Formats: sequence, structure tokens, C-alpha cells
Amino acid sequence: MAGILITVIPFSRPALPTGISLVLAACTGLLLGVGQAPMSVWPATILGLALFTWLVAGRSVGQAAGLGAVIGLVMNAITIHWVYVLGVPVAFALVVFMSLWGVLLAMMVSLITRLRGWVFLVPAAWVAVEMASGRVPFGGFPWNRLAYTTVDQPMSGWLPWVGATGVAYLLALLAQLTLTAVLEPRVRLRVVAAAAVLFVVGGALKLIPPMDPEQQISIGVVQGNVNRELHGTAAYASSVTNNMLSEMIFLMASNRALGEESLDFVLWPENATDRDPLTRPETRSLVETSTAIAGVPILVGAVMEGPDPGTTRQTSGIWWDPDTGPGDRYDKRNLVPFGEYIPFRSFLLPRLPILEQIGRQSIPGTEPGVIEAPIAEHESLRVGNIICFELAWDDTVYDTVRGQSDVIVSQSNTNTYGGTFEVPQQLVINRVRAMELGREVVVSTLNSVSALVDATGAVHEPTAEFTAAHRSFTVPLRTNVNLAVILSPWLGITLTVVGFGAAGFAGARGWRTRASDRLPRQSPAANGTNP
Repeated sequence: MAGILITVIPFSRPALPTGISLVLAACTGLLLGVGQAPMSVWPATILGLALFTWLVAGRSVGQAAGLGAVIGLVMNAITIHWVYVLGVPVAFALVVFMSLWGVLLAMMVSLITRLRGWVFLVPAAWVAVEMASGRVPFGGFPWNRLAYTTVDQPMSGWLPWVGATGVAYLLALLAQLTLTAVLEPRVRLRVVAAAAVLFVVGGALKLIPPMDPEQQISIGVVQGNVNRELHGTAAYASSVTNNMLSEMIFLMASNRALGEESLDFVLWPENATDRDPLTRPETRSLVETSTAIAGVPILVGAVMEGPDPGTTRQTSGIWWDPDTGPGDRYDKRNLVPFGEYIPFRSFLLPRLPILEQIGRQSIPGTEPGVIEAPIAEHESLRVGNIICFELAWDDTVYDTVRGQSDVIVSQSNTNTYGGTFEVPQQLVINRVRAMELGREVVVSTLNSVSALVDATGAVHEPTAEFTAAHRSFTVPLRTNVNLAVILSPWLGITLTVVGFGAAGFAGARGWRTRASDRLPRQSPAANGTNP
């Protein structure tokens, strides 16, 4: 099968009027967009990937770039328009910038489809652009990844083995196989068989159950809810923690009334204290009252003073014991530019006063998200902590299991983005991470969707948005490190080199061919031969 596809000459496409090409580009962006949550129409992603290749193949790099811009604008307008809550200009700027990756990808695919073996190389280009967009600039924004469209289809069975990066490659490969089956009748049966194998094996892998753990613990989750109308006022910061305490009381009363087993610890969301509980006595008092009521430690999501108090801050998770007080701490590492900090602050802030709304400059942490979290039954318990948007960065997530955590938690605020597409998209990423790691993920949000995501990606007892709620989950303690954690980073590097390398090779070869064609041809007489 591979030999046949490698020798297939890149396909031809009939010439299309500009108007039709632009309409098809918009349709491609639409298909790619509705494949993401909350629409989650996963067949649309496969069709969109195939149509992308078909549309830009055989075109000049400039033509492909224009179509890529349209595809990127439509797709990103659908998927990340929720940034408008920070201001319409912010959303417009982000959508336009993220669309530039569509331009780059279309240029690469237009070049790669001139090569034999494009079926295998085009998926590498998708991975390469995903890797680049997740790092450039300012740490990137890896939000619209192909793997996030697979949670409810057979291809997600590959996640524990090859990770989100490998699944992105396989999904894009499946789309190229689909396209080849349509365009190359002589290999259609073999190509369809290969695509079926990807699906069937992925589905079979989903049937492998997680190992039964020997130990488990009980975790309480508190969703305090907040009055969104108070955001930005002096009352907001104190109301957040007041609400957490109130719902904490309901959690403990409910557990005791129902005769449920004692909790081992309680999980609060990101920004559960909007003021530093180590420096603000009133905030500290609320936390200590909560731990006294619970009688067990609380993992508190807190806004902390940064290295320069008063001008900097950190978003952290603090282990707070009812007897010994604050203990180990994790500081969020992946910060959102123009959301949590201002790049080139001294230059931009005087020129763009609207950026003052961001407030103090957030400072990233430097250590992996693993917290020493001793409890009565497990003195050496280690909690892997992921805070909000960090879910989208592979290495940050993988560090939680590399650091030998026993249980994974996901703390998030989401207050700003409540009621938008961001909420279901973030829940999907939690599901992908649970499947990748083969670990349960306990999700705690301030007023969004809190839940338990099990190791198969299933969601248990989700809360409703904009409501105060609490949950108690029995969670297995696991120490497994899936192959995805080991293999996926190397796949990312390898496929990025292959993707950009293939595009560069095709571009260089085309340039040499054009240069050769421009050279004057000598007549036979000039070569000393008779005509």
C-alpha cells in the first residue's frame, strides 16, 4: 500500500473560477470549524482536511496563500470568536493572526502536493503548523488542534499510544486517503482498506479497559459561582471566596447527611481567592475557616503576589492543611498574552491605554505542576495540577505524570468566557488529556462545568454553568505513564522537520526547474553539430 501511494503522481484538479475557489475555501473553513466543540461534527473535519488539499493542490504559492487566508478566517471566526468578551478588536486581531497559520499551511500543501508521497507528507505539514502555532509567538496558542475533534469517534483510541500529535497526523492521513480513494480509481480498494484499518484499530484500542487501581481516594469539588456583574469592582474579589466558603458548607453538610465516605481533600477552582491568602488576613481567614469545616486539606486556586508585590501576580494552586496551614504550591506556567500579561509592557501600555484592564503583570512559574499533598491515608500523595489554558500545552500536561503524580486535577476560572464556545472546548481538551494520560481528571471551575473525566474520556456528573454546585468523586490513584507521553514529543519534532523539510524541498526543486527553463537554449550549430 505504501509503495503504491509513494509512486502516485500528484493529482490534477480542473481550473476553477476565482469566485468558486473562494466559496470552496469558505466551505473548507466551515467544515474544519464545525468539527470542533461545541458542534463536534467529526466527519466534517475529515471532509475539510481532504477539501483543503484538493483546493490548493496545483496552485501557485500565492494563490494557495489567498485561499488559506479565507479558510483560516472562517475556521477561526467559528472556533475562537469567544475572545470577543475581551473586546471585539481583541477577537478580530486574534482571529486574523491565527488565520496566518492557514496561509502558511496552504502554501506548504500547495508545494508538497507536487511531490510523490504527498499522501504521507501533507499530514506532516498539518502537524508542523500545529507545533509552530503552539509556540510562536509568546508561547503560542494551541487551541484548534485536530486531535480535539476525535473525542467521540474511533480515532481517539490512538490517543494513549501516540498522543494528540500522533492522532493529528493519523486524522490528516485518513483525510488524504479519502481524497486518494476518490481521485485514483486504480488504488481505491487498497486505500479504502488502509483507511478502514486506521478506524478499526482505533476503535479496538478504545475497548482496552484501564487497569483496576489498587487504591482510590475521595475528592470533593466546590463550584462557588460568582456574580459576573461585580467583575472589576472592589466587591468582586471578596465575594468569590465568600461564595466558595458558602458552597463548602453545603458540600460537607450534603456528604454527612447522605452518609457518604469521608473526603480525603477538597478541590477549589482557579482564582477561588482573588486576593493573596498569604498576605490578606481576611482572605486567609475564609480559607482557614473552610479547611476547619472540611477537616481535610483544600487545594486552593489563588491569585498570589508576584516577585514584585503590588505590580506583579501569579496564578497558583496551594495545598492548605487544616492543621499546618499552607504547604506546597504550583504556579501556572503557560500564561495568556494580553489576557494575563502584556508583552513589551513598558512600550505598549503607554500607547494602548485599553491594556490597563489586564491589571498587574502575571509572572509564570518555572516548576512542573506536581504538588506534594499529604493526606491521612496517603502521606506521600502527589497531585498533578493543570491550571486553565495550560491544558492545551503538551509538555505542561505530560510533566504531571513525568513528575510521578498519583491523581490529576484541572483548575479553571472560565468566568470571563462563561456562556461561550470556550467552555465546551475546554471540557473537550480535558477529555483528550484524560485519554492521552490514561488518568482520571477532576475538573474544577469557578462557575462553568465541573466534572470527573474518567480515563476513557467519559464525563461524569457535570455541573451547570452559572450555578453554585458541589460534587464528591471517588478517584483511582494511578502511576502509569502511557506511551503517548513518551512518544508524542518525539513525533512532534520529527513530523515538524518532515513537514517543513518537504515543503522546502518542493519549493527549491520548483525554483531550480523555473531557473533552468529561463536559461537560453543553444542551437545545435553553437554546439558544433550539424542540424
